Amino acid sequence: MNSRSGCVSIFAVGDVFVDLDDGASAFRHATSLLHDADIVVGNCEGVYSDDPTPAPTTRHGMTTRRARASCLGAVPFHVMTCANNHIVDGGYRGLADTLDVLREQGIATTGAGMDLAAALRPAIVERKGVRVAFFAVASVFPVGYEARDGRPGLAAIRIRTHYSVPDPTFWDPGARPLITTAADADDLVRLGEAIEAARKSAEVVVVACHWGASSQFETLLSYETEIARRIVDLGADAVLCHHHHSLRGIEYRAGCPIFYGIGAFVHHFTHFEPSPKQLAASRAQYGDYAHGPRPGFPLYPFHPDARMTGLATLDLSAGGVVEAGFIPAEILADGSTEPLRAGDARASRIFTYLRRMSDALGPTVISTEGERDGWAHLTLAQALGRAGMSV
Repeated sequence: MNSRSGCVSIFAVGDVFVDLDDGASAFRHATSLLHDADIVVGNCEGVYSDDPTPAPTTRHGMTTRRARASCLGAVPFHVMTCANNHIVDGGYRGLADTLDVLREQGIATTGAGMDLAAALRPAIVERKGVRVAFFAVASVFPVGYEARDGRPGLAAIRIRTHYSVPDPTFWDPGARPLITTAADADDLVRLGEAIEAARKSAEVVVVACHWGASSQFETLLSYETEIARRIVDLGADAVLCHHHHSLRGIEYRAGCPIFYGIGAFVHHFTHFEPSPKQLAASRAQYGDYAHGPRPGFPLYPFHPDARMTGLATLDLSAGGVVEAGFIPAEILADGSTEPLRAGDARASRIFTYLRRMSDALGPTVISTEGERDGWAHLTLAQALGRAGMSV
């Protein structure tokens, strides 16, 4: 018997920002697949507003007209996480407009709101008698984007960075510093309290985290693993991470999957025009992985590795995650994304890449390459769930 028979299926993707008049065309390869899931969740990586007011600290603003979000409900997305480094690019007005245009289409939102309590409020979706609570937090964002009591913004897990000399017993001017990071304790307490409260009415909790280094491929920062594991300890059944423009590894903690980076899914950069100085500085720091113009890819100006992406799959019962896996996909030149069928050579390349990222975390959790209803699918080795249910 199929272990996922009778389960609630979740398909989760990373960053989504549609900036085309025909936004539905960007999902044309994926729509049939997404309709197979009970719940589809993505990260709303930008602002949809006809009257945005740029925030003073906005860096590379991701804003477009409200009408360009009108395709998202039909894709279909059921949940959008909104804790990320672009959600306040249009100011408080832009944030309110974005939440409105999503909710008008029946899309539940979490991770941002008109005050801190609203930003920490989960999106709760019920399917087949199982209630799933979704939370979203961000650690990478412009100063001032975080919600506070009485002030709009995103739900934050702020990370404090400390620089110190590598050897305090030796004067060594200019030596490379020792860098340590630590999560803000109050932010973690608030998230833990919100998860505990959600568990009174939801059987399963999923937390999305927007963090990490978007220009450093194949790199996980120490706080990402530390805090993701801590979030599981706080009560999450699964953790989904994004912001990186490339895939990261997967591991389990206490039977709960942590996807450290599921990539971007549909992310259009129609206004990305770095100055020659900015481009030179980026190339000096990141080499071939620098953000910059890519011939043939005007909507997604990133290294070819960033075009490897996919969907995290979670099959749930009331006891937690029964089975987890990954369906590979590729971002195409026209700004659309194509999930890959079983037997496609591109899928094997993505699986190999994902395995390498996962191996760096310790013993691999990946068990088998196979198919899911004709789509290429990587099934993960562990699936015990928080309740310790053996499958």
